[in-house]
Amino acid sequence: MKHLLTLAALALPVGAAHAGWSTAGDVLDSGTTLTLTTAWLAPGDPDAPFNLSGSSAVDIALVEAAAGVPAYALDRGEDAATEGSVAWQSLAVAAGDTLRFEWTFDSVDDTFADHAFAVLDGQVFTLATGPAASAGAFSRVFDGAATVSFAVGVVDLADVLGVSTLMVSDLALTPAVPEPGGLALMLVGGGALWVRRRLAATRSAQHG
Repeated sequence: MKHLLTLAALALPVGAAHAGWSTAGDVLDSGTTLTLTTAWLAPGDPDAPFNLSGSSAVDIALVEAAAGVPAYALDRGEDAATEGSVAWQSLAVAAGDTLRFEWTFDSVDDTFADHAFAVLDGQVFTLATGPAASAGAFSRVFDGAATVSFAVGVVDLADVLGVSTLMVSDLALTPAVPEPGGLALMLVGGGALWVRRRLAATRSAQHG
């Protein structure tokens, strides 16, 4: 039987940063895709063959702390989250920037509906709830300049058996594109400034 960690898990070291990411649990970074699982790694554990990174899923208290959410925020209804894996980082954003990524979820836990999620500044967004496999895209536009906390993860619900997997790819933070009218004004303004500077230089040369 697995022994879940206590709140002392908060003192455990987390995984190394992956291109800006910090991680806890079973997280594998291929360079283009983050793969997170709920797989525990222990001799004889039925989850062990599904583990990808060599690090076990961690206690839910550590997942919550890393994601920047309060206790029980990752529960679903009456099913309490028990363990999982999470990746997180801080993002400097400007007004109009768009954060977007693709995600894929799969689960072999057909007893309880495990949960994949994203978190922005403490707000939890459900990506998928098991047991059915699913896929989609996440997108958010920022209203103003800020440094925001961002996390993605997957958790076991109600038990610690069966493995669920979240894959995150094509993550991009895209700057706002000026409206056509605004872009035209920028070009006109820049052209007018160039003309004024050119005339000033010509007059200076004539009176020099």
